[in-house]
Amino acid sequence: MTYTEGSTTVSQGNAFINPKARFSRDATIAYLKLLKTPKNILDATSATGIRGIRYMKELNPEYVTFLEINKSVYPYLKKNLVSNGINPDNAVNLSFQEFCNDPESSKFDVIDVDPFGSPAPYVFDSMKIARNGSILCFTATDTAVLCGAHKQACIKSYDSVPMHNELGHEAGLRIMIGFIARIAAQFNYGIDVGLSFSYLHYLRVIMGLRHGAANANSSLKNMGFAYKCQKCGWHYSERGQLPTKSKCDSCGSAIETSGKLWLGPLHDDTKPSDLRASISKVNAADEKESRFMELIASEPNIPFYYSIPKLTKIMGLPSVSEFSVIEDLKSKGYIASPTHMEKNCIKTDAGLDAIKGSIKALLKQAG
Repeated sequence: MTYTEGSTTVSQGNAFINPKARFSRDATIAYLKLLKTPKNILDATSATGIRGIRYMKELNPEYVTFLEINKSVYPYLKKNLVSNGINPDNAVNLSFQEFCNDPESSKFDVIDVDPFGSPAPYVFDSMKIARNGSILCFTATDTAVLCGAHKQACIKSYDSVPMHNELGHEAGLRIMIGFIARIAAQFNYGIDVGLSFSYLHYLRVIMGLRHGAANANSSLKNMGFAYKCQKCGWHYSERGQLPTKSKCDSCGSAIETSGKLWLGPLHDDTKPSDLRASISKVNAADEKESRFMELIASEPNIPFYYSIPKLTKIMGLPSVSEFSVIEDLKSKGYIASPTHMEKNCIKTDAGLDAIKGSIKALLKQAG
């Protein structure tokens, strides 16, 4: 059985391949095209090699190393390299940990880790083959853990309490980034998040490393906690080493607390228009992906969002379009945008009272 993305065709053999992860590959290529061409890339969990082969063909680096631990999959990986015109000696049959701890291993410009499940076991060792300016790309498919369905597992794997509510997807992404930032700091690296998103069953983050204790400490200042009140819809986030709130600021009810998590940017604010243009030129991308990237890139870097259906239910009012609320808030001088994280939700710098006021005004206008 073969599988094709753009100009790359691979044989599946005994390897797992996920067509739904195509956007992860397309988005990463689109982002990396905006940077200086990397000299060497590590595809750390290769399987069929589809990701690394596409990097080789579409990014034109000098070298891609294909790492695959499974001995039964490894021969198919090598065959796929040959069929795509790549030297099969680029493939290595080792675990990620063995590879990173080999004193002969190179330092990489791009390290891409797309495992089945959690990226947490890979983060520490990835720092050993990174250098100042390296780009780290991590995927998490353990979304049930990161997004709150398995609280204790999240504490165990990420040293963070998740959110099990409509904010769970963004909280999970921020927990994942925060965990990576804390590990990076141990190696005197700060992080710059270039692009991150929640898509279908997985979370994805692309970040750059900046070496130096000052950079590491600067990144750690973006760590903090998020709070959510289910009774009135209020949420809040604050930077710091310990949570400071136990009750809702708006109604005094008990709140849900999540963290530690990353409260810095989720994408590079300087690249939204460039990202939209870049993904339209990526070999396998389609119009649906381009629209989704546009939504990601246009979101303001404001922590968390409000669910308009949840708020109208809490208020005991009929439903109202989130786009109408966005336009009303923008007319009043607020920042407001849809979010890719959850349907019918908005990101805004307006407070809860202003959003509820907007909903009431819109319903009154509608008669």
